[in-house]
Amino acid sequence: MWQKLGFVTVVLVAFACQQVVWSKTVSLPDVVRQVVGPKATEDGEVLAEFDRLFNQLHYDVDYKLRVLRMNQSLAIKNLNAQFISRFGIVITDIQHEKQRVKDAILEHALSIGDTQNPCIVQNNDEALRQATQAASEISLAAELAYADMATASRVFFYPQVQAFQNSSTDLQSFVVRKIGSSNIVTDMYVTLAELAYAYEGEEDKIDRVLAGVATELDNFQEVVNNVRRDIWAMTDAIGRNFIFNMELLLEEALQCS
Repeated sequence: MWQKLGFVTVVLVAFACQQVVWSKTVSLPDVVRQVVGPKATEDGEVLAEFDRLFNQLHYDVDYKLRVLRMNQSLAIKNLNAQFISRFGIVITDIQHEKQRVKDAILEHALSIGDTQNPCIVQNNDEALRQATQAASEISLAAELAYADMATASRVFFYPQVQAFQNSSTDLQSFVVRKIGSSNIVTDMYVTLAELAYAYEGEEDKIDRVLAGVATELDNFQEVVNNVRRDIWAMTDAIGRNFIFNMELLLEEALQCS
């Protein structure tokens, strides 16, 4: 029995000594204190503060990325609306001109009393062919506009945004991942210092990368402006050429007899 009591006493004394060691206050590294501030004192509180800081960094980055994506989406939305408006104007002009010429050809055919005149039929068919050709050219312009915008988005803008989004997502679990790869008991303050340096490094990197993404958005807007100018020129040329060709066609049709 005395042996058992002696053993228990030794265990209790050892436990008490261990508690004294654990409760001994050790100053946090300066770099850690600079990041987490004065409020967090216990190891668990410091880890929790790092987790909060990394999550806040993640939220800040996500917000800025959302703004950039919204601006890019708005640029595409506005450009699509402008394309559709311009295409609609040209299509309407082509439809009206085609109908005007066909009506004039029909009126001439009635005046000569021969609606099946081969010359009349040929010019009617040519009017339809010209309209079909103009429609094909408008489709090509729309296809080129889509291809240019898709390339600008998928090749230049979104890969950078997505890569940075992945890095931002990693920030949320940065502290947990660090605990998982460290001996958090024996190397607590080394781990905390590494977290502090990592946090400061992420702050600097994020500012640089966000500036880079913003630059890509500016470049994307420049692409938008170039595409708008090119498609405007194409659609205007399509409309002008169609009207010019239809005028020539009508002159020829009016000579049918």
